[in-house]
Amino acid sequence: MTLPIRRVTFYKHGLGFFERHGHYEGRELRLEFPRAAMDDILKSLVAISQSGQVWGLEFETPPDRNPGVSRRPLELSAEHGLTDLLAAFRGRRVRVRAGSETLEGQLAGSELEQQDHLKRGKLSLYLPDEKTLRVLELGQVERVDLLDERASGDLEFFLTTKATDEERSGATLRLSEGAHDLTVSYIAPAPAWRVSYRLLATEKSGGEGPGASDILLQGWGLFDNTLGEDLENVELSLMAGMPVSFRYALHQPNTPERPLVQDEERTVEAPILFDAMPPMAAMAAPAPRVAFAEAAEFEHSAMPKLRAAAKLAKGLEQSSPAAASGAERGALFAYRIAHPVSVRRGQSAMVPIVGQRLEGRRELLFNERKQAKNPVASLRFKNATGLSLERGPVTVLEDADYAGEAVLDFSPAGAEVIVSYAVELGVQVRTQTRGETRTARLSLQPGYLVVEEHHIQTTAYEIHNNTAKPCEVVVEHNRSHSYDLFETPEPVESTQALARWRVPCPAGQKTVFTVAERTLNSRSEAIGDLDLRALERYLRDKYLDQATFDRLEGLLDLYGQMQDLEARQEKLEAERQKIYSRQTQIQGNLAPLGSGGEEGRLRARLVGELSKLEDALGELETGEAAIGGELEGLERQVEAALGKLGA
Repeated sequence: MTLPIRRVTFYKHGLGFFERHGHYEGRELRLEFPRAAMDDILKSLVAISQSGQVWGLEFETPPDRNPGVSRRPLELSAEHGLTDLLAAFRGRRVRVRAGSETLEGQLAGSELEQQDHLKRGKLSLYLPDEKTLRVLELGQVERVDLLDERASGDLEFFLTTKATDEERSGATLRLSEGAHDLTVSYIAPAPAWRVSYRLLATEKSGGEGPGASDILLQGWGLFDNTLGEDLENVELSLMAGMPVSFRYALHQPNTPERPLVQDEERTVEAPILFDAMPPMAAMAAPAPRVAFAEAAEFEHSAMPKLRAAAKLAKGLEQSSPAAASGAERGALFAYRIAHPVSVRRGQSAMVPIVGQRLEGRRELLFNERKQAKNPVASLRFKNATGLSLERGPVTVLEDADYAGEAVLDFSPAGAEVIVSYAVELGVQVRTQTRGETRTARLSLQPGYLVVEEHHIQTTAYEIHNNTAKPCEVVVEHNRSHSYDLFETPEPVESTQALARWRVPCPAGQKTVFTVAERTLNSRSEAIGDLDLRALERYLRDKYLDQATFDRLEGLLDLYGQMQDLEARQEKLEAERQKIYSRQTQIQGNLAPLGSGGEEGRLRARLVGELSKLEDALGELETGEAAIGGELEGLERQVEAALGKLGA
């Protein structure tokens, strides 16, 4: 490459933007790229000459991988190049020198042996002037001159193509005559850059509340040079965000099949429609650099450990200052490294991109779903760096000692950040959950009693502080859907899914904190199905007044009388069915009997029984009518009582 890389931007989704710049004199500039990157190169390459013109780009066409439509004129293997060449040029005019003879004719073919084919093989040459086919020993052939221009052109094309690395592809930029102040930029696949953080926390000694801490946040950007060339004094940017990107096949030739349209057929093609896509955002001009605000010095405590922590923080700031500025670029955020960067090919590097002192707080945060038995030591702070912080691992140093590790999630500027880095084994938490149902209120509807009940879910957090120091545990409770808090202190923080409370925990003691939630359900019960004991409980618990209870009790008495009458009705109906069955049996017995003798006497007795059964049916009908009248009277009383109850 004669045009060096001057500016590089790495993205998180496996893409890089590269800008080459320099002075160049000539009409052709040869560039080489990885073959796998050519689709992106052809999609994005921009060439600008400040002192001339750019006429175009010529690039190597990759071989067609489909052997049925291959257009490569010549293919020579690495092991049998000469014999492959003789086979490929069959029929072409050549001049062959073999020993003391020089013959000119057409290649007719070659015959090869599997072993020592160069020594034992034969070459057939047709001499048209003599009308003769000569057979030469292949081992005697010293020279072959190609007299066919097409054959020599095919061989030259093959050798030129093979001179380029099969993993790389060449492109030639065509320029106007003269000197050029030339800039060439493009995107190409590149390893995603990464980030890692360090958090140095020092507890404040003033009266700012438990857990108040000074925090030094330091971030390093990691990137890799896989370009196959050294990067020397390049301007480096690391881009956060998710720009839209895709591959589009531009490098591989594509000759689509066309439909065969016959002369007698006249067809009209249907409209060709394309789905709309959002336009790619134009590349923004470099934004002005944003300088980091000077961080205030930590207060030095008299305690030796705090002095050591402050000394470590100051040393980190002085030895590895943040050498990056940040700028918003639409939906993206760029870390621009302030000094030029040099990285040899095949090497990787780290550069400091964040360095800021922040105000924070150390907390013991408990969530049963995340850590079932112990709270987790966490650092909470606001992202006051002015930068968007990319997701990455973070190592926490607490009072100059290693304290744990975590993952810092993507955090835009101004967002609150919670870094949980260690399990506090000295504090244990047990949770007990129970549920119950309480009546909320009653209401009367025509024929129904509507019962509204609260389903209550209570979670008790038993916090055992087994350490010698008092602490504060932040209980993070996972709220139940459609449940509301009640008989519980207001949370210090709350969302639809979570609520948090700060619970002071004295040293060596157990502290119980209870969270109660409830939801309201309702059900309807027919008044006739009510239970007197349930009504007595409602009266005792003041959900019913005495007058309403008395009316409901009277209604239940009426419903009880109606049930007794209905039971009597069912009993009479059962007796009726027995009489019908006996009558059917007697009638069947009467049919074959005669009128005289023993049969006559039996007939007379059965007829008498039938008569008694008919009398019994009459009595049943009288009883049923009386019961029906009583039921009608009770139903009128129930309707009247329900009307008074509704009033």
